[in-house]
Amino acid sequence: MPKLEMISNRTTGPGMIKFGAKLPVKVYVLNEEEVPSLTSHGSHVISVSLEFNYRRQITIRNIENDVDARMIVPEKRKCRYADENILHVYPYYSYTACTVQCRKNAQLRLCNCTNFFMPNTKESDKCNRSGIICLNDNVHLLSVLKARWSSRPGLHCHCLPSCTEAEISIVKDFKTPNFEKIATVQIELSALPSEKYRRNVVRGVLDLVVSTGGTGGLFLGASILSFVELLYILLLRPFCDMYTRRNDDRWHRKYGNRRIEDNQFNRNNIKVPFKKSRRVSTQKNSSQRTK
Repeated sequence: MPKLEMISNRTTGPGMIKFGAKLPVKVYVLNEEEVPSLTSHGSHVISVSLEFNYRRQITIRNIENDVDARMIVPEKRKCRYADENILHVYPYYSYTACTVQCRKNAQLRLCNCTNFFMPNTKESDKCNRSGIICLNDNVHLLSVLKARWSSRPGLHCHCLPSCTEAEISIVKDFKTPNFEKIATVQIELSALPSEKYRRNVVRGVLDLVVSTGGTGGLFLGASILSFVELLYILLLRPFCDMYTRRNDDRWHRKYGNRRIEDNQFNRNNIKVPFKKSRRVSTQKNSSQRTK
């Protein structure tokens, strides 16, 4: 289905979309990142029947992120961008897409298969008759989301919200009788968006470095460069000095890297020099004593 480029500004005014339904359908009013799922809120769904015409007014609040937010890991910033996808069911990340992936993993864990309408699923992983019975027996666990601390039956999914998804609020719903064979559904903005959320990085990596240097300079009279020099003096410089003075060792100059154990000394070939001068001097001293 082609994507409709709908632009709302001060020139065009609030946007509106209107279409007809020949059969009873469910219309999901979601932002561009979310996908329809079992866990979609009931207020986001319009159950259309042919007896009425439907009209809904909504407001939108967009979210804008700081540029430095990309440098923070998703676990710390508590949200995930659409291109930071870790899912297999959809090519882009969103909170509802993450819940679909969580439900698929739970179905494979409990019944060793998934339902037929699960997106991006191999034919070998789709349930047969016994698998469908297993899914029906565990529907109370697979169709309800719960918090981690909750004890009621349900599925706990560790899914982060999207960093850029817009917040849609319902202003008012209108329902009028229909006497035609086609029911009309109209969804419109009640007013142009006037509010926007912004996610700012209060303290980044560079701010941490600057704060650490300032604190060290204030209380210790040192900077980060001083700590780097300290590590160099304690760790690197002794090894560098030992390496540069290795040629001053007489053993290294004569034998290189050979060890003493590698030299086979023959004690019979070792000649100890005899010091005659000392023996002569001792004989003279003894002769003088006898005289």
